[in-house]
Amino acid sequence: MNRLDGSFVSSQAGVFYPYQHQDFYAMDSLFLSPLKGEEIWDFQSITQVQLGFLGFLTLRGYLREQLQMPKIKVRGLSKHWRSYLAKENFLGNEIPWETLDFIPNLVGEKTEFDSSFGKKGHWDVEFHFERKEGDTTSLFFVATNKQSEGDVAISDLMKEFLLYSQTNHYLERAYIRKENSSYLYLNAKETNPRVFYRENNTEFPAFLFLVAELKNKSIIHPN
Repeated sequence: MNRLDGSFVSSQAGVFYPYQHQDFYAMDSLFLSPLKGEEIWDFQSITQVQLGFLGFLTLRGYLREQLQMPKIKVRGLSKHWRSYLAKENFLGNEIPWETLDFIPNLVGEKTEFDSSFGKKGHWDVEFHFERKEGDTTSLFFVATNKQSEGDVAISDLMKEFLLYSQTNHYLERAYIRKENSSYLYLNAKETNPRVFYRENNTEFPAFLFLVAELKNKSIIHPN
């Protein structure tokens, strides 16, 4: 059922089997593939927590929600995933997918991130999530259900995010996606940062998505 005439989403159920890797383009191809009427995503091959997969899954869930489609069901979560989702109380954020595996519902405060990007009235739904582990920070940002008129430039989000991230981090790589184009940012140590642009047209409603990996700056204390 297409958002307009019911033509481009298959009514058949689908089971998806993502596998562990680091390629944002491959994640894009899988998680922004044509929608099925009912979907199960089996994460048994993704044993370690990786925010790229979590971000793309959440993006797909919000797009399905906007199209008034059933929630994605997720199964096959490893003990690392179950422990992490419980510890972060991720499922308490009213996310647009549900798990078939038991995840303890730990009572606690929801984590709020004071991001300087987004929050400009363009989108009805904006979701920002971060994960800190050692000297690394990973994050993703999803925006759907466009409210404003005109185009929202993908380069504007990149500029805002770079300002947001440079205070306490070094940006390693980032992937920014909208419904018809994408930027991949790679910060190679031997050369200047590289940015790759692609036109990637989809039939999805307007959206904006960011997933990034950063290194935390060392804080030097005076003697």
